[in-house]
Amino acid sequence: MKEAETPASIYLMHKYWGKKPSKELKEILLKYTKSGDLVLDPFAGYGGIGIEAMLLNRNVIINDLNPAANFIANNILDIDIDLDKTQKIYAEIKQSYKEFEREWYSLNGSEIYTILRRKDDKPIKVRIKNKSGNMEDIELTDNEAKRFIKKENEYNIKTWFPNNKLIINSRICVKDNTYIKDLFPKRALICQSYLYDIISKYPDSSEKNLIMFAFTSNLANCSKLVPPILSRGDMAQGAWMTGFYVGATYLENNVFHYFENRMSKALKGKKDYLNIYRSSIKNNYYKVTNFDAKRLGLDNETIDFVFTDFPYGDTVPYFEQSQLWNAWLKYDVDYINEIVISDSSERCKDDKNFTIDIDYAIKEISRVLKDKSYFIFTFHSIAGNEWEALAKPLEKYGFKFVDCNWIVQKTFTPRQINRNNSVKGDLIVVYKKTKVNSNTRIKDLNSIIDKCIKEQFVKNKKYKFNEIINSYVKYLLKYSHIEKEVDFIKLVDKHFDALEDSWVLR
Repeated sequence: MKEAETPASIYLMHKYWGKKPSKELKEILLKYTKSGDLVLDPFAGYGGIGIEAMLLNRNVIINDLNPAANFIANNILDIDIDLDKTQKIYAEIKQSYKEFEREWYSLNGSEIYTILRRKDDKPIKVRIKNKSGNMEDIELTDNEAKRFIKKENEYNIKTWFPNNKLIINSRICVKDNTYIKDLFPKRALICQSYLYDIISKYPDSSEKNLIMFAFTSNLANCSKLVPPILSRGDMAQGAWMTGFYVGATYLENNVFHYFENRMSKALKGKKDYLNIYRSSIKNNYYKVTNFDAKRLGLDNETIDFVFTDFPYGDTVPYFEQSQLWNAWLKYDVDYINEIVISDSSERCKDDKNFTIDIDYAIKEISRVLKDKSYFIFTFHSIAGNEWEALAKPLEKYGFKFVDCNWIVQKTFTPRQINRNNSVKGDLIVVYKKTKVNSNTRIKDLNSIIDKCIKEQFVKNKKYKFNEIINSYVKYLLKYSHIEKEVDFIKLVDKHFDALEDSWVLR
């Protein structure tokens, strides 16, 4: 019987990045594992493979060094939560902040949903629900703007909020002496702190955790990190992009209204997950661990299948971006053992360190994985040095290349959309552990590329950049020749001519 696709609601529960398509994850598990197998993801992030493994009656260990990621995964996978109790607590919390919300997000008796502010925090315009029940945008007078700012500045926040200093990194727009509180306009910080205080007074439980889960997912929505999409209007909501960039204007959303929105999504996703999980008898288990991927704390050859989404070199500094969540959750973060290339001068995380750390991680995967079992990973890079960091230890620790293809996400970054020579999605690479080294080796790069061109491409046919890169990587991995000197852009330019949205063999 064909397995039903996992509801999108489960993947929309939180704002964490890097989620892989449910359909592809399910297909991978169905192809390479069987019911009762033990599945491991050493860099689990949101925990997508854990979701699909649990629903398919596989056992799963998902691991991440990032405590915010583990908090998110634990909340999604938890099967012992009482949703009726959760909703009761949530109703009590809503009643507790009702008057406070009215105090901070109202204008002439109407509820404020969004405030357009300049980078210096001056409010320019508000979006309200008018007496007719319609949304209306109202320009603020200078006097109204002054009253907004005066009220915020004069308010002394008595409830707790984090004031961690952010790690300096120009790539994600963090300058020296930037703190968590600097990411929020004062009004939002007041209200986030007030809401956090209400939630924190409840005793620890799965139900409280899911509410805090929704709270963390709401943080960026109500910070300075929401830009307007100016082509659609100055009140059109954009999305929190990579890093902590604050534009010339930003949109501050009503903390309590958007918390309710995130709570609704958390409850919907949780209900759907539990309904599917409980729809058939299962005897499986999950475990969420917080180990360094170089030292997983597992016995030798106990894992039936490994899937992971490797750190993408310097593409996304997940730990640094997760500071927003980890700080509010009061987590200590092991930045030293994170595997990443970071532009931050404070971190000493260059490509040399990345190469060494990836080697240790792959060695550890080889140690815990059973012989003749599969290891599949996703990777997003066209940098030769980053591919070399993976390919060499894979060969070194007994893995044989099987195949590679694409997982393509539903949305793309502006860079991916606007550039013809940008990969869209992630390469999914299949290896098999074998104690006998049987990889075929061709040492000459030109010979491999010529072989690839001859066997994979024909004249006058249009190809997407993804197709070309996939073929190049497949052949270079198959014949054990990805070096840091490999320049994928130059290789494409050498053999193909660029059209508006595709490429043709020269």
